[in-house]
Amino acid sequence: MAKYDFDSYTLYEIKKRNIYSVKIRVILKEQVNGDILKPAAEKAFTRFPYFCRTVAVDQDGGYIFEACNKPIAVIKGDVAVKLGTEETNGLLFAVNFEGNDIFFNFAHNFCGACGAMRWIKATLWQYLTDSGYEIDSKGIMTVDTPITDEEQAQPDVASLPEGEALGNFNFTKDSYVMINEYIARMKDPDGIDGYYPIKIPKKALMKYARANDGSPNSILAAILFKMCVKALPDESKFTCGIANNYRADVGCPETYRDMVRLMYVQFDVGMKDWSVEKLSTVTRSRMYLQMQPELSWDKCRKVEEFRRQIDAQPDLDSKADYAAENSPTTHGVPAAFNISYVGRIEWGGLAAYIDGVYTFTVSHLMIEVNATEEDFCLSFQTLRKDDKYLKEFLEVLDEEGVAYSVGELMDRKIPAIILP
Repeated sequence: MAKYDFDSYTLYEIKKRNIYSVKIRVILKEQVNGDILKPAAEKAFTRFPYFCRTVAVDQDGGYIFEACNKPIAVIKGDVAVKLGTEETNGLLFAVNFEGNDIFFNFAHNFCGACGAMRWIKATLWQYLTDSGYEIDSKGIMTVDTPITDEEQAQPDVASLPEGEALGNFNFTKDSYVMINEYIARMKDPDGIDGYYPIKIPKKALMKYARANDGSPNSILAAILFKMCVKALPDESKFTCGIANNYRADVGCPETYRDMVRLMYVQFDVGMKDWSVEKLSTVTRSRMYLQMQPELSWDKCRKVEEFRRQIDAQPDLDSKADYAAENSPTTHGVPAAFNISYVGRIEWGGLAAYIDGVYTFTVSHLMIEVNATEEDFCLSFQTLRKDDKYLKEFLEVLDEEGVAYSVGELMDRKIPAIILP
């Protein structure tokens, strides 16, 4: 087994570049009362001791976690908070708020949006309850909910079965990637890491998906490909990356921890006139082949070996250099666009008070998908200051008869992560 805490290893990559920041925006139907939110958020956070930790460096240059009894920071204003600093009491989690919005900020090394939803739901329940509302706690981890081994589970690589996958795809690396836009953003100190909030009625999209042999992931992949053909007529190949959570494959179905690998689907201009149904069918077939548990076992073993190699480096700088140069997360197939769907979230009694949920990550031309009881909430993430890509994306939705509403371009204000 690797030497250090399971959640600590992506910290080395964070030291080199801020790529594991996550922010989730929950829009309530009423304005947030900060005087109630602060103690409610502090109380709810104590339910998750595996999040209540600060980062330190041991005598061997390894990142370790230390328990922290300081409260989670609750900050007024939609600002880019600095996680791991005095501003956030050294914690890699923080809450800020403005108007009807509550923003949940955290470092991705602990969990993804799926695992964070437990903390988010607990905080919302505590806040609304303390505000005088009677909210059913079914499906919510309140401060009185016992902590289980299952929610803290991590994979035991030594116990994983042996097995060969029934084939896989060999992906070429000549797909279009928006390098020029990344370079332009680096040269623009006033640039915006932005997103457009898009809502699509859940019932309408699911009806459309069923009619076109699809799931939310495969339908969005097809639509985004058609968008790229419109927006980039001189390009010939586009690769889609689709997040796949493999926790269940490695024996940890209930863990808070984030274990995600990317599935890839490649499209080329020869498919540009295909129907969404045909594109979705091909996408689903390729996703299905990549969902084999044998591939998850192989991924898990590679991650374990990568972490052993980090342990073998002599000091912190060497560990950080090795992690950044060899990361199995960031050294995959270059994708033109990515999709990440949190999946079905049971909001229960909270549903009546929520108007929208949007996830933001450090990414470009990526759709993060969340959902309320009524709507799919898409954060259409872009580095651009114009509506290129958005315009073409909405054109495809119009052509397919998919109803939607879209807001103005907004700044994500992604949290920074500051480490020792």
